[in-house]
Amino acid sequence: MKYNLIMNKLSKWEKDESLYRKYYQLKDNAEALNEFLEAINDETELKEIIIHPENIPKYRYEDEFISNNHNVAIIKHPRFIPFFFHEHSFFEIIYVLSGTCKQRIRGKTFTFVQGDLCLIPPNVEHGLEVFDDSLILNILIRRSTFLDIFINTIRDKTEISFFFLENIYTRQKVRYMIYHTNEDVLIRNYILDMYLEQLNLDEYSDRIICSILIIFFMQLTRRHKKSLEIPEVNQKGKAYENQFLNYILNNYATVTLKELSEHFNFSVPYCSKLIKSLTGYSFTELLTSIRMQQGESLLLLTQLSIAEISDKIGYKHPETFIRAFKRNFETSPSQYRKGKH
Repeated sequence: MKYNLIMNKLSKWEKDESLYRKYYQLKDNAEALNEFLEAINDETELKEIIIHPENIPKYRYEDEFISNNHNVAIIKHPRFIPFFFHEHSFFEIIYVLSGTCKQRIRGKTFTFVQGDLCLIPPNVEHGLEVFDDSLILNILIRRSTFLDIFINTIRDKTEISFFFLENIYTRQKVRYMIYHTNEDVLIRNYILDMYLEQLNLDEYSDRIICSILIIFFMQLTRRHKKSLEIPEVNQKGKAYENQFLNYILNNYATVTLKELSEHFNFSVPYCSKLIKSLTGYSFTELLTSIRMQQGESLLLLTQLSIAEISDKIGYKHPETFIRAFKRNFETSPSQYRKGKH
């Protein structure tokens, strides 16, 4: 019953959607279109989007869509909004709740149907077309949240884990992942549960949404890994490279270059060169990056002290962690935590 209520709520036409639809219907009738544009003179922002979609910002940041102290936002894609390309700093899941849509990614056009799902990483140009009454949900996930999920929870060899590894830590990015869930009601309901929890907007909502998101990823992999579509990339040695990076990620608090080289039967110089060629970072730079991202998550999501966080992510002395954090975030860990709460 609750899912029917959510569907009814999402099906209602918002003011912006109604205006976009009217413009779409009148765009080939010059006289009627001019009358319509005159009638919406007071809707300055919406009118600008309608007339000049090319002026919509091409790059969007997390804090424009995801509330402070929140990790995820679930947003209905406005129907009939003029098409535009964009990129963003967060991970995005595009889910077709009903109907169809077209997605353009780096020169390719995909037609998605009900139940299809597309995962897009940061910094990939794409655009979505919805010119009917189809319902599309956008699930926006902070980069740090995506990192936290895959470092602390989903430490396995699934395709989503490799997608995470490639897009966070390697030079060769995977531009998208597409799952065809064939209208799987369980997958749909996880998404609607997150949307419903977002409406509650209490002190527990964000943590509950993140918990549902973890289960959602696991069930998506379990139930639909055979339907996965990914871009063609050079697969030579890819599985082994991912194992290599995964080992660093799973042991970032204690791993040394010597231990890593011994584990994979490499020489230390070869191991060092491999890390550089895969990620563009030296071993020390990569380790620091992982530790800083994990330290940020622990600052925001736990009540651990600075000393406890320092020890947990591999620094023997809190002062070393504080100095490294200041270099990366231009503020101290305690000030960063205070500013985000």
